[in-house]
Amino acid sequence: MPLEIFLVGPLLALAVLALVAVAADVKSFHLRAPLDDADEFGLLRPVALSADLAAARAVRNRLVSLGIRATVGTGRDGYARVLVFSDEYDRARDAV
Repeated sequence: MPLEIFLVGPLLALAVLALVAVAADVKSFHLRAPLDDADEFGLLRPVALSADLAAARAVRNRLVSLGIRATVGTGRDGYARVLVFSDEYDRARDAV
């Protein structure tokens, strides 16, 4: 018997598994919620966005020193956001 006969079965199984994995990934992609900061952080609004967590903490510390309640949160996209309550948003934006 030729060697190719023994390779067809496992290669066919791998191809089917790859097809199932791609189909599952495409289905989960459509079920993801859109990235919306308003829904993601509830009552808090982002006033600053940074890829560096240390920089976001520095902005937060500045806002806290000015008497503005602030925190740092990481969004689904991986960026760090400095978050404040809606009633303090204008003051925080001016301070940043």
